[in-house]
Parts: sequence; structure tokens; C-alpha cells
Amino acid sequence: MVAGKRIVLTADRSLMTNYRGNFLYGFIACGPYELVPEFVFDKLFCPSVETDKNTGEIKVAQCGLRRIESALIREYDKSEVFLAHPEMLEKCIGPQTKVVGINVMDPLGMAPVTTTMSPEKLSYVAMKFKKMCASIIQLKKKYDFKVVVGGNGSWELAKPERMKIHGIDTVVIGEADELALDLFHDLEAGDAPELLHTFVRNIENIPVIRGPTINSLIEAMRGCGRGCDFCDVNKRSKKDIPLERLQEEAKINIKYGFDSIWLQSDEMLLYGCDNKDFVPNQDAILGVWKGLKSIGANFVGTTHMTLSAVASSPDLIKNISQVNDMENNGRWLATNLGVETVAPRMVKKHLGVKTRPFQPEEWGSVVREGCKILNQNHWFPALTLIIGWPDETPDETQYTIDLIQDFRQMNMRGLVAPLLYQDFSEKNSMHFGNLNESQFALFWTCWQHNLRVISDIIPIIIRNKSYGPAMKVFMAMLIKFGTWAIMRYLRGLSKGLFEGRPAEDIVAKYVRPRSVTAPMPPKL
Repeated sequence: MVAGKRIVLTADRSLMTNYRGNFLYGFIACGPYELVPEFVFDKLFCPSVETDKNTGEIKVAQCGLRRIESALIREYDKSEVFLAHPEMLEKCIGPQTKVVGINVMDPLGMAPVTTTMSPEKLSYVAMKFKKMCASIIQLKKKYDFKVVVGGNGSWELAKPERMKIHGIDTVVIGEADELALDLFHDLEAGDAPELLHTFVRNIENIPVIRGPTINSLIEAMRGCGRGCDFCDVNKRSKKDIPLERLQEEAKINIKYGFDSIWLQSDEMLLYGCDNKDFVPNQDAILGVWKGLKSIGANFVGTTHMTLSAVASSPDLIKNISQVNDMENNGRWLATNLGVETVAPRMVKKHLGVKTRPFQPEEWGSVVREGCKILNQNHWFPALTLIIGWPDETPDETQYTIDLIQDFRQMNMRGLVAPLLYQDFSEKNSMHFGNLNESQFALFWTCWQHNLRVISDIIPIIIRNKSYGPAMKVFMAMLIKFGTWAIMRYLRGLSKGLFEGRPAEDIVAKYVRPRSVTAPMPPKL
């Protein structure tokens, strides 16, 4: 019988992968479980991280799990804190196990990407979480340990009935770095609360990671400060991790074998920013890129930018690309940017100061110019839109439809992900069955754009050393099929929503010829 580790930290299988070096593959986990065979997900798109088959110990973990691990080993013996593969928990959980900690991203498939990609179907993220919980519940009956859950998606589980179904004792919402030690002591003693909201007060209380992370992702900053009213990130104060710490954590990943570094941020171009106009601090940002390149990174990428920062500092984007030598080596990097809406009233009401240093009325122009700058410098924008705002009128939706139409004139090289509006209270969330004609037309126009550019960007998506020529052809066909399947679904949806009328008839009312794009924002 396995004695068991005192503290076991894990996450569901959809998070235990390096996504073949491409974070875009992570979106596949948001798709319906019934559509893609499990072996395709597990073996082709998202193979497992390196794992010790005898012990179940993972060699690479999410940055969040690494933070908790580091917080705990300040007091616990390192041998007592174990990072485990979710499909091998029986190898490390036993009578000596006191607490199992789980990191979650979207455990019930309630986040915008998943609800949009898996309407009325079980998503991969939800399926993998359910499978893991079923295993943990059986082990818990046998060994009577406590289960705590934290991470970006923990809010989905913060209801007593959901906790009970999944065998969870405590849900942590927010940043657990500071209170991790006290919390795990309370869990062992049986005194932990069922629900805990917590935030880090200062950056010194964020522990340095001690092991390699998924895709060499290191946390460059927390929080944003832009103030969008629909975004949970806005609840965190902005904190920049000093370059020396970034280099220390990057070296751990490079020593493991990664050749690049990815910077996790909520808005990387605000790193080091200390002005109210949100103009990027170019010296601080370039200092990070150069500092990480200097320790051996082949290139440095980042998860998130904001188009207003891009448009205000075109030379900064050019200089970042030069540090990565992207023009000479032909490399394109993807990054996520939120557009949400370009209707002026909606921008003023919901996007806080996202448009600064520009005015809310200029947001549509800023988006167009920002995408142009990114493309010119070998950056591939992955844009998100919100569809189904409770207070948006059809005329306001039209602004964003016009934007997508202009992307065609611009030959914009990038994907647009239309996401259904999701309310954290779960009262006003949008569903496909509630779309009006203009919202449907926007959704259709976005995917029509994606279908048009998909062949152009497939080389970026499937660029991977582990793929041979035959596998690249297969993956390209699979990606094209997925895009085609979405358009097929929308055709059927149109007939169901609008009394049998074909999608083209609905869209024709809103997609109008455009010969001139909106004026670009003024130079700063």
C-alpha cells in the first residue's frame, strides 16, 4: 500500500500539457468532448507533461501550482509537498495524505470561451475535471483527507452543492500566495473555511518558483488597472515582478530544456507604467525582453497586450520584435488582445480606461491601428469580442460588425474570437438561443473572417518541431474542418432562431459595403 504524501498538488489533465509549445492549442480544451476523440486531444494536440511513471510526479507544472509549492516549502519539508499527475493520484495519495490542492482554470466549462465553443455540450475542460474529481472522491473515502481548490476558475465551484458533488472542502478565490501556509495548516486541523477570498498585499509575499513551468511561462505582472467592469482581473492591484526575479525563474525553465520564455501578464505593455495616461514605459519593457534574452532565451513572448498601448507606442512593438530577431528568422508570435466592443457608449460604460491614452470615441480606430502595427512587426493578434451585452442595441452591435468588415480591407492577419457575454452572478449570461439578428450577424462575420484567414495562419499554428510533414498536413486539415464545422453549426442555428431563414439573409442586413476605414487615432 502507498503511504502517501502529506500534501498533494495537482490540476486536471487539460492543464497538464505544454500544448506542443503553442498556447493556442489550449483553446481546443474548451471545445466539445463529443467532437474530437479523446486520443486526438491527449496525443496529438495536448500530450501530457513529462511524468515519473513510478511515482506520478510531474516535472513541469502550472505557475500557480509552483507558487503554492514554494509557499508551502518555506515550512513543510520539500519531500512532503508533491506535484502529481491527475491520472496517477493513486501512486501518491495514501493514509498519510492530509490535503489535496487543485488548481483550476475553467472546471465546469462556464468561462466565455468554453460556453461559446461548447454550447449545450460537455467540454474537454469540464470532462477532464470531472474525471479527476471522481478519482479524488474515491481516494478521499478511503483516506479521509481535505480537498482545497484555487485558481482563476475557482469561482465556478463556490456554491455548497457544487463543492459537495466534487468532493471539495474549501474554495479559494483570489491570490493564495500569502495565506497558503496558514490555510494548509487549517485544512490539516479541520478548521479551514468553506470559502475564502484573499489578495496579495505586496509583491514580496509572492514566492519565487522552484521548478519548471508549463511552456516556460513565468509571471511578469499581476493585475491591470484598466478597470473593465466585466473582468475579474480588475480586482487585483497591479504588481510588477522585478527583472532579477524574472531572470531567476526563467533560468529554471531554460535549465530544464525550454528554449524560450513566455511572460504571463494581464497587460504586459503596462509593465513598469507609472503614469495616469497609461503610456507604456518603453525602457522597462525592453529591459525585460533584453534581460531574458541575455540569459539564453531564444525568444520572449507574452500572453496579453492591449491595443491602446500598441497604438500609442509603435516603436516599442518594433523594438521588441527586433530583440526577438523576428524579421530575420521569419518568426511570428501570437498574443491575446481584448477588443470587446467598439460602440462608443458601450466603451465608455464598460471598458474603464482601456482606451487610454486615447479617448473612448477613438477605440475603433485604435483597434484598427493596433492590429496594423502588430502585423507589420510579425505579431499575430488573437482578438476577443463580447457578444450579447445585456444593454447593447443593434445599432451599437453594428459598430463592431463594421470593424470586422474593415479587417478584410486591411488584410488583417489574426483570429477574432467572438465570446458570449458571461455574468459572474450567472443571471445575465448570454446563450446562443438568445441571440438577436445583429448579434448573430456579428458572430457569423467573425467566423467568416476566421475562415478566410485560416489558411494564411495555419503555418503559425502548426509550427512545431515534433510534427513531421504528414502530421502537419493532418493538423491543417483538422483545423480547417473545425472552422468549417462552426460555420455549419451557425447555419443550423440561424434556421432555428429566425424561423427557418438562412444565415446569409440575416447577415445581409448588417454586413454593408465599406470603402473607407475609420480614421486612425492621432499620434501621441
